[in-house]
Amino acid sequence: MDQRDERIMVSLAEQFAPALLQLWDKRGTFDDRLPRLARGLASYNILILMADQPYSLQSINQNVGTLIQDWANLYLTFYKRLCQDLFPSFNQVSVHSTDDRWPVMIYLKGTATPVIQRMAGFITPYIVQRQFSPTVSEVELLGLMDLILDELEAGNLPRDVYKHLRTDCIDIVKQILATPVHQLAVTDFDRNLFSDSQRLVPVAAPPPPTVPEAAPSTLPFQVPPVRQADTQQLMTTDVMPTPPGNDKPLPPKTVGEQARFSFPNPLAGLRRDKGNTKKLPPPVPPIPDKES
Repeated sequence: MDQRDERIMVSLAEQFAPALLQLWDKRGTFDDRLPRLARGLASYNILILMADQPYSLQSINQNVGTLIQDWANLYLTFYKRLCQDLFPSFNQVSVHSTDDRWPVMIYLKGTATPVIQRMAGFITPYIVQRQFSPTVSEVELLGLMDLILDELEAGNLPRDVYKHLRTDCIDIVKQILATPVHQLAVTDFDRNLFSDSQRLVPVAAPPPPTVPEAAPSTLPFQVPPVRQADTQQLMTTDVMPTPPGNDKPLPPKTVGEQARFSFPNPLAGLRRDKGNTKKLPPPVPPIPDKES
């Protein structure tokens, strides 16, 4: 991580979680302190995702925009699938880009805080850990989803509903692992799942990148920007552009809520209902400009 990543995360915290910055531990390197900030943002319904171009496509002229969009849509699908059985009244979610630079940094904003927290604390670091593994154990995936569902207090679901939910979520995780997008680490595991005694499948080292000699650091734009207020759920056929040349700090916004920098269990606050080129911009909407 670097200064650009910190600028984006700080601006998101200023907009959605201003109290978070007051207690954020700023000591250490970027790689030390930014995962803490990203994990704190998850407690305010913001899931940070980062990805680079696939290694196999970095030296050839192919459009990676569709790959990025499909990758982002899978995270939306995972979120909505969990909410379908656990928090059907809190399934609202949207995805947004932050700027026009590589690596791509986007964020999901969902209304089910516990789901966003588990995605930040387990799913995204798991994908980073296993994305280059030649095989992933089915037992490991079952254990991962059982742990997440246990933390989401899904044990009171009927057994057949629980098993169907777990199977669907595992299938989505497999699809994310199968995407050629190179996902980058943002948050750490909430629990140490990959100690030497726990590792079920050896992790293969990523292949060395083949980067062009003079790869540009920004993305060209071919479509006009859209306002965040007009953003709908990112669907497979949607193209959600970002504005060109916006390298300024993101506009802070104040919110009227008081918050603490902690990772509470907000389950009690949720009513569980029973019953064409290589360098295209991220296909997600931008963070809105500062209001006048």
